[in-house]
Amino acid sequence: MSTHEIDKPYGRITEHNHYQLMAKISGLNKTLYGSAIPETIYINSVEHSHAIFPELIGLCLNEKTLESALWSFSDNRFLIGNCDDLFIEKGQSHTRIRYKNRAPHSVNNPSAIFNLVLLGSILKSYSPGLSMQIELTDSAVHHHALVNDLFNKTCLLRQEHDAIILENGYLDCENASFNPLLNRLQKSHVSALKKQIFKEPPLTAAVNTLIEQCYLSGQETSANSILEKVCQELRMSRWTLNRRLQLESATFTQLLHQQQLLLSMRMLRESTLSIQEISDCLGFSSHSVYSRFFKSHVQLSPLQFRDKGRGCERGC
Repeated sequence: MSTHEIDKPYGRITEHNHYQLMAKISGLNKTLYGSAIPETIYINSVEHSHAIFPELIGLCLNEKTLESALWSFSDNRFLIGNCDDLFIEKGQSHTRIRYKNRAPHSVNNPSAIFNLVLLGSILKSYSPGLSMQIELTDSAVHHHALVNDLFNKTCLLRQEHDAIILENGYLDCENASFNPLLNRLQKSHVSALKKQIFKEPPLTAAVNTLIEQCYLSGQETSANSILEKVCQELRMSRWTLNRRLQLESATFTQLLHQQQLLLSMRMLRESTLSIQEISDCLGFSSHSVYSRFFKSHVQLSPLQFRDKGRGCERGC
């Protein structure tokens, strides 16, 4: 994960890096637990999830009806993440809740079964005797008996979709403990979190941060390689990136030169690197090209800028 992603509210990361992280976690889970998810995760899915996502689970447990809880889970899943999809298809007699896991097959991501078990447990809090059909694309499921007990029906395997199916009559089940004032406060809080999470910083700020990271890491120093890295991190094509930067009255080349200049000044003031080494770090083709670039912006050569800074320090 990049610093740009880690610094986002709730640690939001790109979908690509999310799946890379899932692949590593999958291997760690196998080391810790073996091939199966622990029984307690199935039995206490609501408790485990509430400890991590109290806003989402708390709201889903305090809706007026089962159907309201279902839609709250669907509408506010962004609090967990938004890499996968959840579809609610209400027919004349039955409602199908379909979960689509978008992770690559190699990730071996168990999010479908866990999310359906979690949702099933939430819905059963409105009607403990609720009977639901769960369908899974997998050919096997760990703790099969636990899943059957939770949904009060035999789990169907090797199906076309991962889904829960329930009769529409259950949708009107009411919450005997419903607290309308708390519900309003919860929804207001979730709404504020949504604005916080999806409030994107100016694209120029994100691009500047990523360009700086490229130079400081030393892995990408050419303009073309940095552009490719930025597009990859932001999941944009070059065309989209340039079009969106134009809306902020900027271009990638301008931002690149801006970071080269800022980093030049910082390195000249704070490091003992030679002018040639700084030129190389910032991807210039030669010492002379770098010197001309720097002087055109500062009206001083890099060496004069460094000497002036040191003279100021001695004078101070």
